[in-house]
Amino acid sequence: MVATTLVKVKSITADLPAGEKSTQANSEKTPIINLRGEEVFFSDKRVEMAELNQRLAALDLLSQDAEKRVIMLEAAKGTPYENYFKVLAAISANGGVVAIVEDD
Repeated sequence: MVATTLVKVKSITADLPAGEKSTQANSEKTPIINLRGEEVFFSDKRVEMAELNQRLAALDLLSQDAEKRVIMLEAAKGTPYENYFKVLAAISANGGVVAIVEDD
């Protein structure tokens, strides 16, 4: 049984000033998975499903606080439902909470 929690997120574009701790901020960024048709990208790097599972497992999401378990998911129009479902299942299986990114 796979349990999935979906969170709907509206996205906006904002330019934020850089701070002194920019390196630390980058390491704590919420991971994002982009689905572009048949292709899957994890933090803007193309990955196969096996590699996606490895990268999600490496995050050790089950041991994280709830707010650090969030994985952003963005899908381009035309992404096959099967790919979308596989990625949702992978995030859930690794203890992640899915936040769906939706453009206005």
